[in-house]
Amino acid sequence: MVVSASGKPVKPVPDPAPAQQIPWGVNRIDAELAWPQNTGQGVKVAVLDTGIDLSHPDLLANIKGGYNAIKPNKSPADDNGHGTHVAGIIAAVNDNIGVVGVAPQAELYAVKVLSANGSGYLSDIIEGLEWCITNNMQVINMSLGTSSEVQSFHDAVIKVYNAGIVMVAAAGNSGPGDNTVEYPAKYEEVIAVSATSDNDAIASFSSRGPDR
Repeated sequence: MVVSASGKPVKPVPDPAPAQQIPWGVNRIDAELAWPQNTGQGVKVAVLDTGIDLSHPDLLANIKGGYNAIKPNKSPADDNGHGTHVAGIIAAVNDNIGVVGVAPQAELYAVKVLSANGSGYLSDIIEGLEWCITNNMQVINMSLGTSSEVQSFHDAVIKVYNAGIVMVAAAGNSGPGDNTVEYPAKYEEVIAVSATSDNDAIASFSSRGPDR
């Protein structure tokens, strides 16, 4: 409790919420120029990751559901932070505070396939992909990868592709060598995305190759 010189309690004045910013990456692709025509409204985007902070004020309005493939009887809440960060890039709401995402009215679905330490099993990722098919997702983001090609994983990716779902995956952080793109980004059914720097060059750490 704050006390004034007169001895009477004084209520502290909370700091004002920070003004909303467009992250440099979102601004770099000119996402805001598309918003008058399309903000992602009605598009179901599954984030296969460590989960999403289900009470995050910049995401809450857009979170519509999810699934925990690791522990199906538990919530898909984020216990790492990575999935929440990714979800914010995709669809942080346009509410004049915090940041705003590429598609600020897209519907977010938290599909937890990675544990608190950011790692996981392909079996859980495959289960997450199956959930996406069953629940009619339209876009799947996978900011994850492995250097090993596993046929059951590719089979699951092909099944998702045949269901008409768009898959986007990180190329990986195994650069700068050539042909370093990881799976599932390396599969032809998936859109591979490398990282870039703020000077529009491919990031030194980013995987690269003919698949990206």
